Amino acid sequence: MTTYFNQRTGDRVEVPGRSARLDSLDNWAIVEGSETPTIVNDGVLSRPTLTAPGVADPSADVPATNEELREENPAGVDEGPGQELTTTDDGIPKVPGRSASRSAWQAYARLVETDPERQSDIEGMTRDQLVDRYGSGGEG
Repeated sequence: MTTYFNQRTGDRVEVPGRSARLDSLDNWAIVEGSETPTIVNDGVLSRPTLTAPGVADPSADVPATNEELREENPAGVDEGPGQELTTTDDGIPKVPGRSASRSAWQAYARLVETDPERQSDIEGMTRDQLVDRYGSGGEG
């Protein structure tokens, strides 16, 4: 029996005799017994997943929904500068004015957006895009 070790993933494979295919690949090495060579970080293959922005990663934790975020932060507003939203008498956030800061529009969008996929877009949107999407009823 010959034991091969993948130096990038840490996989071990035992085959009867030698494997011409594994011998020809530079990331597989023959090991003796329980020997464990060092795993080489190649910068790409050692990463568990590669996803593009806006693409759901099925191996990642389920993203928090707006409802969950509201439970964590009942005020609904981050304490950073420029993120204070005004509310109506019944507690509903008012739409920021068209000239309000991007962070104010992001805070408002996080409160009103219920679609998890669209929520993930909020951070990458410009102020004008946020105004176009969430600005119905906004003041100039």
